[in-house]
Amino acid sequence: MTATAVALALAAVFTDEPARWLVVVDAPRPVDAAVVLAGDPDYERTMTGARLFLEGQVRLLIMTGGEPGPGDSATSLRDVAIRAGVPPERIRMEQVSRSTHGSMEAIRPVLEQEGVRSLAVVTSPYHQRRAVWAARRALQGIEIVSRPADPAGWSPEGWWKTHRGRRTVLREYAKLAYYVFRGWA
Repeated sequence: MTATAVALALAAVFTDEPARWLVVVDAPRPVDAAVVLAGDPDYERTMTGARLFLEGQVRLLIMTGGEPGPGDSATSLRDVAIRAGVPPERIRMEQVSRSTHGSMEAIRPVLEQEGVRSLAVVTSPYHQRRAVWAARRALQGIEIVSRPADPAGWSPEGWWKTHRGRRTVLREYAKLAYYVFRGWA
C-alpha cells in the first residue's frame, strides 16, 4: 500500500501538470495598460508588452524594476520597448521595486494617475500565477488579466528532466507559498 502511494505521488510530480498549473493565460482582449515585470534578461516579457501595445491591445506600458542591469531595471526594459516601436510617451516606469510584490505596490500611483481600470500582467509563464495573484491582492478594484511572455524560453513540458527546469518550478512554488504566507497572494 505504501509503495503504491509513493508511486502515485511520484507519478503526479513527474508529469507536466505541476508546471502547467503555474501558467495562467487569459483570452486576449484590450485593456488599459500592461505592466511588464523586471527580471527579463532575454527581454521576452518586454517584447510581449511591446507587441500588445503595437497591436492596440493596451494604450500604455508600465515598466518595473529598481535593480541595476539589463532586464532588471525599468530603464533597460523601456529602451528595448522603444527600439521595438513603442513611443516613449506611452511608457511609464517605476524604479524602486525589487520583487513582484514591490512592483505591484509601486505601480499603484501610476495606475491611479493614468486612470487605469484594467491591467495585463506580462511576465514569464512560470511566474504568471504568483504575479497575477499578487496584482489582484495589491491592486484591488482594477481588473487584472494574465498575458505570459510569448514566445518564452521556458516551457512546462518535461520540466523535471533538467536541472534548470526543476530549479525554476520548485523555486516558483516556494515563492508562491511565501507570498500566500505573507498575505501577498
